[in-house]
Amino acid sequence: MPKQTKKQTKPAPITRNKYSIEDKAKARKYYLMGLNMTEIGTLLNGVPVRTLEKWQAIDHWTDLKQPAPITARTMELHKSGKSYAEIAEILKINRVTVWRYIKQAKSKETPLNRL
Repeated sequence: MPKQTKKQTKPAPITRNKYSIEDKAKARKYYLMGLNMTEIGTLLNGVPVRTLEKWQAIDHWTDLKQPAPITARTMELHKSGKSYAEIAEILKINRVTVWRYIKQAKSKETPLNRL
């Protein structure tokens, strides 16, 4: 009886997803709007979060966010006597975010500035 040899089949090659420049641009736009990576991946039809994180690191998306002007404006409004809720409504941000910006700004002040 002849020996039966098993045919070795090669596993199917892994196909990588290819994303267009438009996908990357949309992802960056969504990131700057304030969405998190999971939400962005869902909007872009299942782009993995890890891929989005790589795009973020390569293109320095975090540098594109500029909270400094908003923080400065928050402090101006706070010093003028506006409440957190009023500031949040004016700047179209969450009231807790207003509180956080003011807390961060106060912690950056030196003790001499507080007097």
